[in-house]
Amino acid sequence: MKLVTDPADPRRCKFSYPHEQCWREAEHGSDFCLAHGGKSTEQAEDKRHYYLAEVDNRRRLSELSGNGQVESLREGIGLVRMLIEKQMNAAKSDAETLSSCGSINNLLLTMSKLIKDCHALEQSLGDLLSKQAVVRLGQSICEIVIEELQGIEGHEEIIDRIVNRLFPAISGASNGELLRLPAP
Repeated sequence: MKLVTDPADPRRCKFSYPHEQCWREAEHGSDFCLAHGGKSTEQAEDKRHYYLAEVDNRRRLSELSGNGQVESLREGIGLVRMLIEKQMNAAKSDAETLSSCGSINNLLLTMSKLIKDCHALEQSLGDLLSKQAVVRLGQSICEIVIEELQGIEGHEEIIDRIVNRLFPAISGASNGELLRLPAP
C-alpha cells in the first residue's frame, strides 16, 4: 500500500482515526484504502473501456466493406490501422511507447503491403485508370465534341479552348486529388 505524504492529497484515504486521518492512498475509484474497505474499480473500468472499444472496432470494420475481392483487403487494412491505434493508445508512458515501436513498425509494414496489394488488385480489376487511359479518354471526349460542334460557327475556337483546358488538367491530375478543370 502506498502512503500519501501530503495531508491535502485528494487520493488520501478518507478513513479517520480518533486523532488523524489514514495516510494510505485510496483505491482507484474509491474514497478508502484497501485496509479500510476500499475496492478498486480500475479493472472494471478497463474492461468497460475494452468492450466499448470493441464495439467501435466492429462498427468501423463494418463500414469498410467494399466490392468483391477488394473487400477483404480493405478490412485487413482497417484492422491493422485499428491495431496500431490500440497499441498507441495502450501506452501509458514514453517508455511503453518506445518499447512498442517494434510491433508498431511491423504493423505499419503489414499495412503498407496490404495497401499496395489492394491498389494492384483495384488496378487489375479496372477500378483505377492509368494516366495513359485518362489521356485516351480525353482524346475520345475531344473527338465527340468536335463531331457534335461541326457546323456551328467558330467551333474551331471552342474546341481549342476545350483542349487547352482539358489536357493540362489531365496531365496535372494525381490519384490523391479530384480532377478539376482550370477556369477559362
